[in-house]
Amino acid sequence: MTLVRPIEAEPLSLWRNRLKSQAHYAAVPMAAAGFLFDYLTPLGVAAGIVYAAFFFCAVWSAKPNAAFIYAAIATALTLAGYALFHRIGVHEGVILANRLLAILALWIIAFTVHKLKGIQLSLEQKQSELAAIQDNTVDGLITIGTDGAIQSYNRACHRIFGYSPGEAIGRNIKFLMPEPYHSEHDGYIRAFLKTGHKNVIGVSREVRGRRKDGSTFPLSLSVSDVQVGPHRLFSGIVRDISDQKRTEAEREQFVKELARSNRDLDDFVYVASHDLRAPLRVIGNASRWLEEDLAGTLDDESRENLQLLRSRVSRMERLLDDLHEYSRAGRRTDSRDQEIMTGDVLMQEVLMLIDQPGGFTIDIAPDFARIQLPNMPLKQIFANLVSNGIKHSETGTGVIDVSVKDAGDHYVFSVADDGPGIDPEYHEQIFKMFQTLKSRDEVEGSGIGLAIVKKHVEYGGGEVTVKSAPGEGCEFRFTWPKPRTAREGGA
Repeated sequence: MTLVRPIEAEPLSLWRNRLKSQAHYAAVPMAAAGFLFDYLTPLGVAAGIVYAAFFFCAVWSAKPNAAFIYAAIATALTLAGYALFHRIGVHEGVILANRLLAILALWIIAFTVHKLKGIQLSLEQKQSELAAIQDNTVDGLITIGTDGAIQSYNRACHRIFGYSPGEAIGRNIKFLMPEPYHSEHDGYIRAFLKTGHKNVIGVSREVRGRRKDGSTFPLSLSVSDVQVGPHRLFSGIVRDISDQKRTEAEREQFVKELARSNRDLDDFVYVASHDLRAPLRVIGNASRWLEEDLAGTLDDESRENLQLLRSRVSRMERLLDDLHEYSRAGRRTDSRDQEIMTGDVLMQEVLMLIDQPGGFTIDIAPDFARIQLPNMPLKQIFANLVSNGIKHSETGTGVIDVSVKDAGDHYVFSVADDGPGIDPEYHEQIFKMFQTLKSRDEVEGSGIGLAIVKKHVEYGGGEVTVKSAPGEGCEFRFTWPKPRTAREGGA
């Protein structure tokens, strides 16, 4: 709804309030004059009708019930005039009928005034509510006529443009527009009125606005065509989107920096995977050649040192492999990411990737046979978690349970072992890169496996947690969204 508030609206409202407060004072002399006129009129011809003027005060009163009060006073004065009337030579029945008809007319007028006054107050209340909504809305609301002149302008517009309502109302709206909108605006209105073609009406678009200080800024503008009786108006909703545009620019800059960082990481991984591997292979091969060439002269300590050297080379190669895998986590560029298979087939492939010692039992829940899962990266996630349970066993034997629970739009997977467990104070540390709870001489590993799991899970839209305590084994839980085919099929 559009509110049109002329410049004279506030002075007119003050004048009406002043009139309402003085209505009761005006009623007293009018009532006295009416009673005196009724009393002095010969034969009672005027009767109670003279009090009809009395009701003009009820019309201007602030309360609708004032009409009944005024009617009661007029009735009392009419009856008093009858009681004091000089009856000499006058037919009593005519006088009484005259008075009763006057009283009936007074009450009919009272009910009519009460009804109209109630409607008037209701309309005034609705108008005040709408004006309050218009003035206190977050967005700017502007109404213009077909000549482009501003007819209403709320407080948000004052905040956005810097012009007060007194400065804006009555002026052509194009003064709030920079070029080329300033020169083209009136032409838009004339073209619409002539052709009816809605070029900008009924849609939201981004334009430029001009503040009082002359600066320009981005605006979101929506214009509606409104018909109010014979008048045609255009109602506009404006919103300053400077902060939004600034946030978008910052986000774009962040995306660019992130892309550059990813490229740098790719370059580093490439260097690490290719350029660093060559010298590592040379070191490993050189240690074997030395051991072969000096087989007759090397003592046990020297052979042990050469083996230690080769083990460190192997560890470094595994570290480079894991680092490369971590950099690729979350990037679904492999065709295997799109491959969907049943859960039991996936877990069978996982077991083929694991070096399972003879003393270990890996139990796969039967529920896996009833679900559909993506090949990658779930295969790597399960392989890492199961291998982690095997690697950290202190006895070389144990049981690992892999289970799944359907949670509506996602699955909850669990990989639990009966190993030594992890103290709760290290639960966050184990998911960080290069973090191990034991030295690499005790447990061989790069310290990146769980970091890879966490990155894969979070990129996939899930969450990974660990539940463990010393001597109580370890359970890793992670959520994974159902593939679209599974959601559509109800699996």
